[in-house]
Amino acid sequence: MRVSVVIPCFNSLRYLPETLDSVLDQRLPASVAGYEVVLVDDGGDDDLAGWAAARGDDRVRVVRQENAGVSAARNRGIAESTGELIAFCDSDDLWTPTTVDALVGCFTRTPHIGLSHGWYDVIDAAGRPTGRVTRPDLEGHVWERLVLDNPIAASGVMVRREVFDALGGFAVNRDRFRIDVEDWELWIRISATWPIGLARQVVAHHRRHDSNSSTDVESIDAAYRHLLEVVFGGATDAQRRLRPKAEARIEVRLASHWINDRQEPSEGLAHLRRAAQLDPSVKRTREYWRLLGSGRALALTGDKGYAALRAVNRGARTAVERLRSRSGSARTKA
Repeated sequence: MRVSVVIPCFNSLRYLPETLDSVLDQRLPASVAGYEVVLVDDGGDDDLAGWAAARGDDRVRVVRQENAGVSAARNRGIAESTGELIAFCDSDDLWTPTTVDALVGCFTRTPHIGLSHGWYDVIDAAGRPTGRVTRPDLEGHVWERLVLDNPIAASGVMVRREVFDALGGFAVNRDRFRIDVEDWELWIRISATWPIGLARQVVAHHRRHDSNSSTDVESIDAAYRHLLEVVFGGATDAQRRLRPKAEARIEVRLASHWINDRQEPSEGLAHLRRAAQLDPSVKRTREYWRLLGSGRALALTGDKGYAALRAVNRGARTAVERLRSRSGSARTKA
């Protein structure tokens, strides 16, 4: 089979060289007979085509479009690609050397799945681990779980082409929302028809830096409300019973944006109160109590105290991940 990797780009050369190296430096399984990377230049002015040509790698090609946003760029990449399996990587993220092997392996083990995904961690602008790792356990028929939370990173996903042929691609809402949640909507749409596969290993490093840490919470809020209408508009009566729980989880997400991105605790705590009203069971989640503590700390101590608390939490996460990694290595050697 052939595998295509779509990388949407817009003036991306700050991080793209490292990203592309990681995508090309793959230990491909024997089942992969062809491998290509499609860079979609979304109307940038950094001469992406010239830079790619200078690399001289015939596995890489560039297509250009007028600036239309990341969803339209991904859709253009899907249309231009030739693979039976199509993966995605953002232009500032990184893959591990076994990402393709792991994601293709899901289709090999369970041929009827529509999508495969894996675990991912978070790195800072310089590529250093932050200690934050997301290890979802979503596999099989997961629509009811996926409408409540999206632990799937776009840079760690591979989709069967026939899925796009049947359902279409990413929704393009840029004229309505500066920041959208179109990837989450697509995963939900896919999971309504196909089971999904899971690679239980880190397959992507998501890079956090100033230019992708959005503070446009109003746009995110509107996009979440739109997602609820799209997802539950065509749902069955039984599925619609999940809407209050789904709304509560979105309120928790919005609380995180207000507290962590905008550092406005009153708004964040208000969203947490609404979450508990919509679904009291949300108070049994660790994220609810973590945000409640962070919001109260921010309100009481201000920016400096809150920054100190986050530094302590980040250090603790990093230490835990190091211990987990050492423990895993010791078990492997044994």
